[in-house]
Amino acid sequence: MPENSAHAKEWTERRARYLAEPNIEESESWLEINANDPRPLANVLDALARQHGWHINYEDPQYAKADILDDTAPSWLREHPNGQHVYVVGGAAFSAKIAVDGRFTDDPMKILPALVEAYNRSGNPGHFELRTTTNHEWFAVVPTAAGDGPQTPILDTMMSFNATNSVNINSSLRAFCDELTRQSGQTVEFWRGFSTGTPQEHETIKLHAQSEPAREVLRQILDQGTSFRTWRLLYDPDLGKFHLMLR
Repeated sequence: MPENSAHAKEWTERRARYLAEPNIEESESWLEINANDPRPLANVLDALARQHGWHINYEDPQYAKADILDDTAPSWLREHPNGQHVYVVGGAAFSAKIAVDGRFTDDPMKILPALVEAYNRSGNPGHFELRTTTNHEWFAVVPTAAGDGPQTPILDTMMSFNATNSVNINSSLRAFCDELTRQSGQTVEFWRGFSTGTPQEHETIKLHAQSEPAREVLRQILDQGTSFRTWRLLYDPDLGKFHLMLR
């Protein structure tokens, strides 16, 4: 069928353009970045965090239909022409050239605000803003809009949460996601299996948070653990839910 042939061509060409890792070139005057990924901003943030030891958290918006692409494998469609389709965030090429004054590795604020601003001009899905603490100990790149208009980040949800050291941190994280689901009306799941490693089973936390933003509650949970300091909150357009992954 012509429509399947067109899909197969687009699917193959798009995936061939993806880069497993962004190309990041540093000099004393410039930081030049080139990425191609369904989530190019998250891809670049991950690379910078690995290179420089920065603690950067990333959160997806709830992507709209205009933000996603049909990512169903052509081989599946040939065998199942009426089968279920799968979708992916429709990000693609992203480039940024950021002026720097000498070494910047000790100060992420020399890079991250300009990086987020460049992404918001790129035409890729979603718009974001950078948030940080006054002492710049941690950073959060949070969504402000998707293809259907402005959004409030889900981790802005005000919530109360209690955790005791009678259960391990994995159970506390699952309970956190359950409570955030209840308070926000959006399904959030802790994806332990898709995190980069997993918290140690013996780790526990003790926390009593009262009417605080979910992002701050999560930060306090991770501050008490020893395994992880940052997170990704990714929206699954197929399932219509968020997945919390630790890094």
